[in-house]
Amino acid sequence: MANLMVRGDTLYINYRVDGKRYKRTTKLKNTPKNRKYVENVLIPELNEKIEDGSIYRPKDTSFRYYGELLLEEKMKTVRSYAYRSIYYKKVIDYFGNRKIETITRLECKRFFSSLKMQPNSKRAYRSFLKEVFEYAVDDNVIPINPAVNIDLGRQEKANIQFFEKDEVNKLLNASIGIIRLYLFIAFHTGMRPSEILGLQFTDIKNNVINVIRGKVRGKVDRLKTKNAYRKIRIPDFVNDEIEFAKRNSMSLYLFPEIRNISNLRYQWRKLCKDTNIEFKVIKSARHTFATHMLRDNVVSLNELSGLLGHSSPKVTLTHYASVINSINVDLGKDFNLFGNTLGTEDNSTLTKAQ
Repeated sequence: MANLMVRGDTLYINYRVDGKRYKRTTKLKNTPKNRKYVENVLIPELNEKIEDGSIYRPKDTSFRYYGELLLEEKMKTVRSYAYRSIYYKKVIDYFGNRKIETITRLECKRFFSSLKMQPNSKRAYRSFLKEVFEYAVDDNVIPINPAVNIDLGRQEKANIQFFEKDEVNKLLNASIGIIRLYLFIAFHTGMRPSEILGLQFTDIKNNVINVIRGKVRGKVDRLKTKNAYRKIRIPDFVNDEIEFAKRNSMSLYLFPEIRNISNLRYQWRKLCKDTNIEFKVIKSARHTFATHMLRDNVVSLNELSGLLGHSSPKVTLTHYASVINSINVDLGKDFNLFGNTLGTEDNSTLTKAQ
């Protein structure tokens, strides 16, 4: 075990491990106070490490080590961990037990190139990769984070899928059962699928839906952003559908048996086929609501942003810029923004000059 040793004017610790003798300087001067500190603090700490074998263990600086540390934190703080863990673990498996200090920025870029997906889909991987390296920076293993500011390329914006008004009416008229209730709410409120599945009957009062929760993969949880908490007024015929469902339900929830929107996939495909309407993902009901609200000038962009629960009108514009087409804005032949009379026969400058 360890003991105190004095060499010159400096205090050392002398100890043996597996029959081998080691000597370590404390860099402390030989004073009564320092000797007491070494004997009462440093030597007991060293003896404990000798006892449990940790004195042999070199510091683990593998990518996997820091990745799994981050996973433990994500598991406690990320509400969609079960879904996101798929790509968290994919990043860890790619770099594996490589010493994190040996991984270069170029290798990070090659990892992103290996992902056969759109740039927006790569962002989740980049975010996790950056956080892993940040742990190593905090641990003084690497000086800088090599994954910062890596360009993933430009995302090709897909056109919004939506239904025309006559198609909506066909779908609603032909729908029955649980999907009928879902579609009446989705087409007339623009709510997210998770928000609709999280509705309780007590959330609807006096033709107003109070959006306060969501349900994904059977788990009821809080909403994505503070702006997602909102109130949406609904017409009588939608309220009637909800009241009908309430009279025939024993649950607090409108959709107690639906764990995720994918559970409606079969009924939705069948409905599109039966009505001879081109199939679009069921989330298109939300896009349909937003598109026609803008096309018909029912609300402003700011108002639509509030109805959809977007974090800002900028997000709404990003999604629906293609819908806002200048040809749909009828200014009229008599439009006069500044109220001037230039160009009239009696008052034009040209006429006076003549």
